[in-house]
Amino acid sequence: MTKQGIILSILLLLILAGAGFYFSKSPKTEIKNTDTDSTERIAAGYISGHVDIGPICPVEREGMPCKIPPEAYSSRQVIIYESDGTSIQEKGKIDPQGNYKIALAPGKYFVQISPAGIGPGEKKPATIKSFETTVVDFDIDTGIR
Repeated sequence: MTKQGIILSILLLLILAGAGFYFSKSPKTEIKNTDTDSTERIAAGYISGHVDIGPICPVEREGMPCKIPPEAYSSRQVIIYESDGTSIQEKGKIDPQGNYKIALAPGKYFVQISPAGIGPGEKKPATIKSFETTVVDFDIDTGIR
């Protein structure tokens, strides 16, 4: 093999490896196609949001809120329900700043924070599209007065 042939072969291998790495890192979800009993890959989207929790202290002064401890978030989880609103599709964590982000297959879902605070917590609808992020924020009332 000539020197040019070796260089072209190496370049081709690098391009293929780069393309393989790129496609392996993009969000994808496997779904089962019930018609043909084969598995296809489709691009996922994301659901993300911020959770506000409060009040934390019995007496909060305006402009001087109590700092929310990380345990207030880590003791809760994000629950993603399928479009029927009862079947759980996915569960996720909330980070110490109150944020969450979960990859999902395109479709219609309901999102809930559990435990919520006062009552069971609202189930909010969300539609996920490929390569897009749907934002759903929550305000949790702790009931502290």
